[in-house]
Amino acid sequence: MSTSGQEKTPRIDPMIDWLQELVEKKDRATLAELRRGLTLEREQLHLLYGVIPPQFVENRSWRDTERRFMLASLFALHPLSFTGSELAARRRNIGDSLRLLARRQREGRGGEASDDSLLPDPLKRRMDALLASRSEDLFEHLRHIVRLLKTKEVPVDWDQLLWDLGHWDDVDQRVQWKWSRSFYVGFDERQKGGEANVS
Repeated sequence: MSTSGQEKTPRIDPMIDWLQELVEKKDRATLAELRRGLTLEREQLHLLYGVIPPQFVENRSWRDTERRFMLASLFALHPLSFTGSELAARRRNIGDSLRLLARRQREGRGGEASDDSLLPDPLKRRMDALLASRSEDLFEHLRHIVRLLKTKEVPVDWDQLLWDLGHWDDVDQRVQWKWSRSFYVGFDERQKGGEANVS
């Protein structure tokens, strides 16, 4: 599940390619500068303008730019992505990653790996808090979530997360619906295609 230049990953946004290249080139200095965003308040994220190439933020609203800075900081903390073949089959969201985390935690304690009905209460509480959060509070919640995912080397679909952050405030709350379903119910392999939100 590592990032590999060998596999072509379906992309939604070219900024993710740039982030992946930082990992492939082992550009630890830039990744460290991006991680500095994790120590900043949302209102201070503008300090990352000097790190992220201008083409990824030009002609974008300050809100969209802020989301991109948030995602870049989170990526630098845990730059593990689903493989290209996994993402070609279907896109993943944070609910999918958290469900996979629950499975790995259960395996680590010697539980049945296939028993998806046993989601740990602390993870449920974390997910519920995330789903109920306003966009202003998302960065703080996601910092904790990504740190948890890192502990068990659970990948993230960074393209999908960037798209989801941009649609968090949609009236229909489809992002929250999909994250919740992915975490609590799981993905039905009998469904055709994925749940990509790329339009």
